Amino acid sequence: MVEDRFIPNQFLFRHGVPYRLHLENNGSEMHEFTAPEFFKAIVVKNPEVLEREQNEVLLHPNERKDLYFVAPKPGHYALICADHDWDGMQGDITVE
Repeated sequence: MVEDRFIPNQFLFRHGVPYRLHLENNGSEMHEFTAPEFFKAIVVKNPEVLEREQNEVLLHPNERKDLYFVAPKPGHYALICADHDWDGMQGDITVE
């Protein structure tokens, strides 16, 4: 993550496969990896990285977090930064 964009902004995962998604905020502002429907659909192995609402991972500048998960079924999900989506900080998550 950097100011007003995800790099990359499209993610492709396979259902039933365990993943470690490494997130980094290389910007100077706080950013969120917000994907409510995605987080409802997956099994998160380390839920402590999620915020209280369980729908996003928050990262302060220069912070890094790993999300361990399995997606049990295919789907397509919207991804935004809750504070910067108005400025185009959006993406897509696809589970095949």
